[in-house]
Amino acid sequence: MPTRTFGAVCSILALALAVLYLWCPVHSFPAAQPFHGSRWYNPYAALTPGTHWHKANLHAHSRVWHGVTNGHGSAEEVIARYRALGYDVAPTSNYQEISQAASAGPSTLTVYEQGYNARKVHFLAVAPRRVDWLDYPLLQGRDEEQHRIDRLAASAGLVILAHPRLRGALPDADLRALTGYAAMEIGSNASRGEHSWDVALDAGRAVWGVANDDTHHVDKPNEIGRYWTMIAAPTTEGAALDSALRAGRAYAVFGRHGQADVALRSFTLLGDTLSVVFDGAPAALQLVGPGGRVLATALSTDSTRWVIPCDAAWVRVAAHTRTSHLFLEPVIRTETGALPQLSAPVAPLPTYARRVTAAVLVLLVAMAWAAIFVGRSATGESLGADEGMRSAA
Repeated sequence: MPTRTFGAVCSILALALAVLYLWCPVHSFPAAQPFHGSRWYNPYAALTPGTHWHKANLHAHSRVWHGVTNGHGSAEEVIARYRALGYDVAPTSNYQEISQAASAGPSTLTVYEQGYNARKVHFLAVAPRRVDWLDYPLLQGRDEEQHRIDRLAASAGLVILAHPRLRGALPDADLRALTGYAAMEIGSNASRGEHSWDVALDAGRAVWGVANDDTHHVDKPNEIGRYWTMIAAPTTEGAALDSALRAGRAYAVFGRHGQADVALRSFTLLGDTLSVVFDGAPAALQLVGPGGRVLATALSTDSTRWVIPCDAAWVRVAAHTRTSHLFLEPVIRTETGALPQLSAPVAPLPTYARRVTAAVLVLLVAMAWAAIFVGRSATGESLGADEGMRSAA
């Protein structure tokens, strides 16, 4: 490629990136503040002895895009491997593609992984209606991240933060500011994110913890059956699972070969007294609160009862055995008992100023290119005239 052409291509790409970033809206992020109120939001309030729990993995890759995204096997093969391990729900979540097995029905839950930026700021779009291709391929700030979340929330059932700790994708400062997503991956083959979860909860962000394998090769035993989410829903139809995840009727599991030796049986909250019962092996039970601090512990048991400290804005329960780890969703203080809702609206004036800057930049570059083109044309005409005069002489 000639040097001049290469320079022109690079300048066009640089301009396109500059305009892309400048066109991103500016947001007014709600302040980070603890949950408060005299009532609790309990995601397990509707559980009964007859509640159906479904074992789900929402993050797995098959071969697409001619293998560029490092996935192996077909969607049918991925689902078959998870079915063999006893999973009820195991959609593929390929990059920028809504993949579905040929045998799947119209109500089957679909998921795709959105993002292709250098810092691995990726999201899982659950029950998407279409693929969103907008991304900011280089560095991302909170405005760029929030813009993508808002777009995904408008085109999908709910949004999950994928592997928040991979390559430092989402720093604590961003987690304290972002809104509009329903859950984050606190466990996967790519990243462990319990600390990220606690940071978001401390900032008053009501988000749930989920776990997924994020496998790229289902035939590798160490990439499958390690992380999953148990979801309480009447059926495995997409709408029922979406509704349950949104309400927090789920919990995350770290296990082995798709098996865990402990499972949640019941969870009740009366006033500030929390009672929890598990099936299976005796476990070390922990009551975890703000800052990720362990507020209370019960060892080698299948049940316990705690009184939640009056200054705790949220608490969650974890159960640990030799081979399994369960992370229940938090109960959250509220004024009304309803799940708190926060949003980061677009700030009109700063957004307008950024977009005017983008338009001016495009105009200036266009004028510069026009001047160069006119100058070259004039030079060519002058050289042509001089040559004609020399020929006449």
